[in-house]
Amino acid sequence: MTIDQNELSAAEDTAIRQRGRGVALKRVGYEARRNLLPITLAVVITVGALIGFSLWISDKAQNADAAVNHTVRNHQLLSVVQSLLQDAEIGQRGYILTGDPFYLEPYDRALSEIDAAISDLESNVADNSVQIANVAVLRSLIVQKLSELRQSVQRRREGDQAGALAVLKTGQGKVLMDGVRDVLARMRAEEDRLMEGRAEQASRAGFIMEMMVIGLSLVAAAVGLTMLHIALRRARSAEAARDELLSRLDRKLLAILAADIVGYSRLMEGNETVTLDRLRHVRELVDPIIVEHQGTIVNTAGDSVLAAFASALSAIDCALEIQACMERDNRELAENDRLLFRIGLNVGDVIVRNGDVFGDTVNVAARLEALANPGGICISRTVRDHIRKQRDLGFDDLGFQTLKNIAHPISAFRVRPAREA
Repeated sequence: MTIDQNELSAAEDTAIRQRGRGVALKRVGYEARRNLLPITLAVVITVGALIGFSLWISDKAQNADAAVNHTVRNHQLLSVVQSLLQDAEIGQRGYILTGDPFYLEPYDRALSEIDAAISDLESNVADNSVQIANVAVLRSLIVQKLSELRQSVQRRREGDQAGALAVLKTGQGKVLMDGVRDVLARMRAEEDRLMEGRAEQASRAGFIMEMMVIGLSLVAAAVGLTMLHIALRRARSAEAARDELLSRLDRKLLAILAADIVGYSRLMEGNETVTLDRLRHVRELVDPIIVEHQGTIVNTAGDSVLAAFASALSAIDCALEIQACMERDNRELAENDRLLFRIGLNVGDVIVRNGDVFGDTVNVAARLEALANPGGICISRTVRDHIRKQRDLGFDDLGFQTLKNIAHPISAFRVRPAREA
């Protein structure tokens, strides 16, 4: 059998190429095995470094969040101290003016809790020398303020209302309360300054963490950043909600005037157009009188008017002028066409929220209005005690009246102008 030389050369070439591929594969396998260990070590070291750095950044972020929460807590404690002191002052004034032990409930509660609240605040700001100094000043002012409150309340308990009022009129309590508010404002400003820096640190830590986590996993980075953002947003939202509430919710000692037109429904049934025109005319007379006496019109609903005054004297002067004005305006009208107001007055603790007023003081004023004669004024004993030495008026004692939806009987008086007294 004869073998062609060309076929032999082709077979040799195929064998050589196969041996070459085998050597190449072996070389690749060898190089891979030789570099596997250092590559693995490099990957492990890199991943470990990234994880370690991420954990360090995570710890920094957690510390920043804790610092932010710490500042939020300090704001809450400042609000608690201020609220307790305001409750004590409101209770003191209510008790001095009325002698009703009901007002001592917030007063006694505030006195029992305020020391612990100040101690909590002092403990929470122990890491800040500026705030420690502020707490020391705050504690001193509060001790003096509580001493003034106890002195006036004790005199009222002993039956010496004039002495208790004399303590109020010295103005010392206002000066001390202004000092307390000033210190609280400084402490809030310091906390806000710290909050800004801590929030910035938290933001910076979050950004670095995002970069590190992106190196490991984009998804993990997105989740981590979202959680941090939500935590900061909730902290800021809680702070904003608290500030908004304090700004919208205030308690004040006010005189409330409640006025209502007698027989308004009957007049509307008789001649709606004429009655509405007369009502518009009357409001044009009455509203400026309220403003002239430094009153604030809180609410008007059809034939009724609700106004608030800083003092009982301003309220009674306004009520008397309204009734005198209405009497002049009605002189030339037929009796059935006259619009007559009944007016009720009360003074006490009032909650002011969004420009409106709430509380028992407002409810009592509205109930007293129903006890007034057409064209007359009915007041509570508290109002009478405020005005009887300041105004030449007569008072018809109606005794204690049980009023709808009012828990305690109310001592009521009808007012007689000076010419009838």
